[in-house]
Amino acid sequence: APSTARVRFADWKEGDPLMTIPVLSVTHSVGQLLQTAPASKLRIDIETSTSIDVVKTFNVLCVGRSGDAHSTVVVGSHLDSVAAGPGINDNGSGSASTLEIQLTLARIKFRPHNRLVFAWWGAEEDGLLGSRHFARELAHGWKNRWAGDVGVRWEDIALDLNFDMLASPNYIALVHNGTDAPASARAGSRRIQRVFEDYFVRHHYPYEITDMLAGSDFVPFVQNGVPAGGVLTGAGELKSIAERSSHGGLANAALDTCYHRDCDTLLNINMVALDRMSKAAMYAVSTLANVHGLRDYLGRTSFTH
Repeated sequence: APSTARVRFADWKEGDPLMTIPVLSVTHSVGQLLQTAPASKLRIDIETSTSIDVVKTFNVLCVGRSGDAHSTVVVGSHLDSVAAGPGINDNGSGSASTLEIQLTLARIKFRPHNRLVFAWWGAEEDGLLGSRHFARELAHGWKNRWAGDVGVRWEDIALDLNFDMLASPNYIALVHNGTDAPASARAGSRRIQRVFEDYFVRHHYPYEITDMLAGSDFVPFVQNGVPAGGVLTGAGELKSIAERSSHGGLANAALDTCYHRDCDTLLNINMVALDRMSKAAMYAVSTLANVHGLRDYLGRTSFTH
């Protein structure tokens, strides 16, 4: 059967040579069989039909005109989905929430103390390519020949907020664990975590802390010393009986049974989760955008990458 596995990280960027060594993936059970079978009795017949295509993707950036540019807050969500489905929860829920936050702040004429940059990342599902490209171009001072000068310097970015999957049907409100960030970004990431926790505590909403090790567009930021955080509602992991007692829903069922499947449609959206999580996102954005002395607040007195 064809594999739907994806590569999480890719250092390749336009202009680099393409890999020419064939790579195939198999299931864990097949791998165990190959590992334990006597070599003298193994015969593998492989027939593939593959092609290497280079396609263009893009990031969408909305750079605020007001606020302290040296304390820029990046608010991001990935705009793409896997090929298997329309991706309404993953990540239409996050990207639409990010857009609605931006539109709402513009409508009320919000004037942040710290500049806001809203970002919709391309090609997250293929290895965080959009956000990694953004971080690489800015952190190394390279000219982005596709977008030109976007008016953002890497050393001006104080933090990143990431919103990925905010409306899983069998959801748990999850806050990223800032302690998982690399040492250079850990103190600030823990501060961001506490801002999100404050929202849930104030509203008496149950929540859990989840890891921040890999898997979404916060990675290129924390890897380069920029604190990050975010909220999410879970993917294919199963809800435990204890979690059902705290959060409702179905125990021993996936938080999103349509994760990376063709059934990730509008019918896959939990509106209660979307409302609650998007408001948590708005709270964090508006709070951090108005912190005076943001870098001191995050424990970032100097720029490192």
